Amino acid sequence: MKLIKQFAIIFSIYSISDILSKTLKLPIPGNVIGMMLLFILLLTGIVRESHIDEASDLLIANMSLLFIPGTLAIIDEYQYVKAEIIPFVAICIFMAIIIMIATGLSAQFFEKLFSKFRK
Repeated sequence: MKLIKQFAIIFSIYSISDILSKTLKLPIPGNVIGMMLLFILLLTGIVRESHIDEASDLLIANMSLLFIPGTLAIIDEYQYVKAEIIPFVAICIFMAIIIMIATGLSAQFFEKLFSKFRK
């Protein structure tokens, strides 16, 4: 039952952010707004980490399953992609490296920021 409540919180935040993105015609996708909204709610204490920890851990543990539909879509459309496969793979590798760097720098930044609040 606890897991259902946690997923309900996460899904509610996503739904609200998606509605905001569409109704206000924002250039930012709803899922990005949802992450920012969740961050603000966690920072202010409105939503505590304990309110979403198990559902978040479950999603992260099974994240690789979420890539299967995208991968299958690319395989299904291979005849359209094969002419541009080298640039496509190069862009994927380059973006993966950029994302890893950005994630690492963001984690370091927020760790320093939060360590100031803890003191």
